[in-house]
Formats: sequence, C-alpha cells, structure tokens
Amino acid sequence: MLSDSLSDDAVSRFDSRKIYSVYQSWPEFAEKDSGISVPIDKGEYERVIYVASGGSASAGDIISDWLLASDGVELSVFKGYLPKVKLSKALVIVCSTSGGTGDTIRLCERLAAQKATMVTISSGGRLKEVAQKMKIPHVPVPIELAPRYSLPHTLFTTLSVLRAAGVIAAQQSEIKEAVESMKKTAPLLSVETPISKNPAKHYAQLVTSTIPKIYGSSITKGVAQRFKTCLNENAKIHVMWESAPELFHNEVESWESNDRRFTPFFLRHTAEPAPERERFDAFIDILKGKGVECVQIRGFDGGNLSQLVSLVYQLDFATYYAAVLRGIDPFRVRIIEQLKNAS
Repeated sequence: MLSDSLSDDAVSRFDSRKIYSVYQSWPEFAEKDSGISVPIDKGEYERVIYVASGGSASAGDIISDWLLASDGVELSVFKGYLPKVKLSKALVIVCSTSGGTGDTIRLCERLAAQKATMVTISSGGRLKEVAQKMKIPHVPVPIELAPRYSLPHTLFTTLSVLRAAGVIAAQQSEIKEAVESMKKTAPLLSVETPISKNPAKHYAQLVTSTIPKIYGSSITKGVAQRFKTCLNENAKIHVMWESAPELFHNEVESWESNDRRFTPFFLRHTAEPAPERERFDAFIDILKGKGVECVQIRGFDGGNLSQLVSLVYQLDFATYYAAVLRGIDPFRVRIIEQLKNAS
C-alpha cells in the first residue's frame, strides 16, 4: 500500500535528516517570522524591487502574485540581472537565504551604490557583511538544512519588511489568516496521515506516475514555478510548467493528441481573472473530451494569501513525498554542487 511506503519508518530510510519534520514546522516558522521587528521607516513607496535567485526568489514570486490578486503595490522580482530601473519611491529587498549567492550580492552592491532604499535578508554570509559595510538594514533568517526548505522564513520575513515599510498596511489581516491556514493544513500533510486523507501524498503518487505539466494562472504562477523547481530538486524528475494567459496561445496545442506520458496539473485560485478562469474551464473540458486525466489543485478556503500559502504548502510537501516514493534522498543536489564547483 502507498500509505505504508510513506510511513514514518519508510521515509526514514531515505531521509536521515528528517526533512519531513522541517515541513511540519512550517506554521511555527511562519507565525514567528510574521511578527518580527524590521529596522526601516515607513515611506511612500510606489513599487518594490525584490532581488533574489533560486529558492530565495520563491517568496518574492508568491508575494508578487498575492499583491496582484489584492490590488496591492507592484512587486517585481529580478533574478541574476537587473535592467535600468527608476529607484525613486522604490523599496529594494535583497534576499539570499544562504547569504552567499554571487549574482544577488553583486546586484546588492550595485543598487547600494545608486543610493537605493534597501533591506537585505539572509542567514548571514557575505550578504550580511555587505549590508553591514554599506549600512543597509539587515534582517536575519534561519536556514533549515537548505534554502528551499526555508520558504516560510523568507516569505513571512519579507511580509514583515513590507509591513514595517507601510507597503501592506491594508492587508495585515490576510497575513494572520495565512498563518492560521498553515496550522490547519499541517496535520493533513503529516507523515502519520494516510494517503486517503493526505493531499500531499496523493499528489506525490500522481507526479511520479507520469511527467507533470504544471499550469498556473496569473495568481498562481509563482506557486507553479515553485512546484516545478522543488520537484526538480527534491524528486530529481523532469517537469514542465506554464502560466496563463500565455499558455492559451501556444502550450494548448501540444495536447492535440492525448500523449499519456504527461498529466496536466492546474493550480487554481478564486482570484483568477475571469477570462483566465473561463479559458481554464474550457481547456479542461476539451482535455477531458480527449480522455486526459486533469488534476486541479486549490489552496484551502480563505483570502488570497491564505489560498496561495496553503497551496504551496501542499505542493512542497508533495515533492518531498515524491522523492521518497522514488527511493531518493531529497536533500542531495549533486549536479548543482558540481556546477558551483566548476564555475
């Protein structure tokens, strides 16, 4: 039985570090980091520039989508490179969970030289040293084994930065609701919860039986990319992802014939723009007419942020269970390590 293959004893054979216990602690991390004090004054910010790469960028992607859904301020995420941007009335957040991401640190130094209003976030490392040298406010975050397992730290710390800066004054209740949603979600995703009641274990079974094609809306595109990258890093599998509205102009044609090697995963949200919702529903009807099994996944009830957070929580945990089902240690990222050593 699948539930037996994902029991506490079973996961311990492939996960000596007990990564599942980190995932089960995500609500605790979120609650703590959502209430931290940040040394920055409130301002009249018209946009937020979020500089990060890899797992550290996921927080910015998700918050950007949340602000879009909630008619909030623009938050643009830049990964590795940054074009010429207007920095007046902009708040710059530079995040590297490890504190050692070279591209992120170089952009931090460049932006500091341009006198940008900045805050840095890291577990220490070179980014903290640069922030101290350049007198940039720095907010420490813990690192849970690896940056990808530390998402609540970076996400809710970033929200605390935005709160302190006066950027999300109108959305405070949503943050508290999101934390409560994670608390309610955690028992459902636990190792002790069988597959019949555990959505993460169920999705793990699905993503390991075929090649996932992950489809996000304008509101869930950050979660879609995060799902893809964690399947890559944890489960070491090939994954594809696309987001609306662009996928309706090209990706849909790849389903002209029912290629049973693939399964479409639709990440849904109640704040989807009406045209996207209508096209998603129509596309799913077309696929079902071709005999394609469509998987629709939603966050749990609540506001815009709560839905996104509970959605990413389910899917991140699913990527961990997918690694266990494949008999793989989810922690090791050998090829990434080889690339770092080669550069």
